[in-house]
Amino acid sequence: MNKEILDKVQEIVDFIKETKEYKNYEQAKKLLEQDTYLNKLINDIKDYQKRIVRNPSKKEELECKIQETLEELNSSPLYTEYNYYLEEVNNMLIIFENKINKYFEDVFN
Repeated sequence: MNKEILDKVQEIVDFIKETKEYKNYEQAKKLLEQDTYLNKLINDIKDYQKRIVRNPSKKEELECKIQETLEELNSSPLYTEYNYYLEEVNNMLIIFENKINKYFEDVFN
């Protein structure tokens, strides 16, 4: 029975991977990964966040740097497109999750 369930889950995953939304997301992600400048900005933000955890007294200063870097990042059409497709895929996954939960709720209640 466990294998049957895993097979059905894999069918759903395969279906999702064949959607236009997922393919657009994957393409944007690949382009983003190849952009060294945008990756530097993303890594800078991660670094600032780590520094805030290690040194909370610099939080305000580092949050300003994060905000500045985010503004620069968000001005990139590629990054904006990536975020748009990521949100589309996440919304699709939420819909799947809600439908599955509703189905089980109806069946077992």
